[in-house]
Amino acid sequence: MSDLYSLGFKGQVFTPSSPEYDSARDRYPKNAVLKPSYIVQPTSAQDVPLAIKFALSQNPPLEVAIKGGGANPYPASSSDGGLVIDLGNLKAVKVADDKQSVSVGGGALWSDVYTETDKHGVVPVGGTVHFLGVGGVILAGGYSHLSGRHGLAVDNVLQATVVLADGRVVITNETEEPDLFWAIRGGVNQFGVVTELVLKTYPLPGPMTTGALVYPGTELQNVLAAWHNHLDNHHPSTKMMLVCARTPPDFRPSLLVLPYIENNATLPDSVLAPFRELAQPSFESFTTVNSFLAVSHAGDQTLIDAPPRLHISGALISDLWDDVFSQAFDSWTQFTEDEAFRGSVLLWEFPHRDKVAEKKVEDMAFAAREKHYFFVVNARYTLATEEVKAVEWASDLAGLVRKAQVEKTGKSLITPASFALNPQTMMPEGIWGSNLPRLRELKAKYDPQKVWSKGWVIEPDLRL
Repeated sequence: MSDLYSLGFKGQVFTPSSPEYDSARDRYPKNAVLKPSYIVQPTSAQDVPLAIKFALSQNPPLEVAIKGGGANPYPASSSDGGLVIDLGNLKAVKVADDKQSVSVGGGALWSDVYTETDKHGVVPVGGTVHFLGVGGVILAGGYSHLSGRHGLAVDNVLQATVVLADGRVVITNETEEPDLFWAIRGGVNQFGVVTELVLKTYPLPGPMTTGALVYPGTELQNVLAAWHNHLDNHHPSTKMMLVCARTPPDFRPSLLVLPYIENNATLPDSVLAPFRELAQPSFESFTTVNSFLAVSHAGDQTLIDAPPRLHISGALISDLWDDVFSQAFDSWTQFTEDEAFRGSVLLWEFPHRDKVAEKKVEDMAFAAREKHYFFVVNARYTLATEEVKAVEWASDLAGLVRKAQVEKTGKSLITPASFALNPQTMMPEGIWGSNLPRLRELKAKYDPQKVWSKGWVIEPDLRL
């Protein structure tokens, strides 16, 4: 530790003997908690090269992991025996004087961002959940309530500050280091430490309606009929989520329709009409809010008493197919009959698709530019001994949906890193598709020694 400070490091350093160590290495979910030898918390971007230099000077060099929000179930943000660069102190948020953009520190959470942007009456295209890290959401793509109007979060990045593997701190945008700018927008954690992002902002669209309609599982076919009616009349100002969950007090299989509706663009009663007329909800509750911070808290109720361990897998889909949904529902119902996995849920998200598809695959590293929706499996459990069963089920169910996508359309779609289970179940080709060759070339340019080796590792193409 003294070696780090002798290099001029000004932040905090924790080791296993530090009183703060356990809290510093904590993660949600708990299966992402590892035991690094060092956790460093920079006070500025200038601290980061020193941490990298220290890690690489050890014999053998230490594995380096980057923590932004730290909410990824796959433990890419930590390390057993390595060094974690925890960006939690780099969370400043500043709206530009012209309100056209916002600068966000690499360790900020979406709650930090929305707390500040709400004050200025603007909002960036960003995460739907308040406790997720800004960098992790954006660099993996960034599906948002605003994607129907403004595309993905990654489409709205104007500039980034990145610390490279060789210690250089660079500004990257469309004209400065454009190759790096192309790579980080979808390249997740494979090209450097992103210490700041500059994001385009839009006028806050309030008032907005959020809430839930809850149906017994026996209403499945009627809910699907309502959903098709909704998709036939889908407006870009709405985003809907369909969730399979066991709800208290009896924990019977239920279907939850969770809407996001911009009231100034669409009337909530009109959007919700098919879900009331074609299916019979057992319960509904809605609220109208005027802040995006409030929107990002809309799903908090679903996380109360959620099991502490989680594995995520998923798939992109071209359409809502009733038979595929029914198969997934039946698999989930059977799996969650075991009380150990009762907290597991399925999520089907239906943003308006046209805006996302306006970008071309080759425009940036993020390659999902076909019109699509997405499906996510959340396998939740409490004990480490239940992990194998949870992983197998999540992997098999996501695989079933991916297989159906190919069988019904003749084409496979990539799986964004944020929806993929882990590198053992998904090859890099499945994450980046046709963009992988260029990413390998740029990995050789920016990180030939694979300093960034957590998660889905891009092998550098060293032939050039």
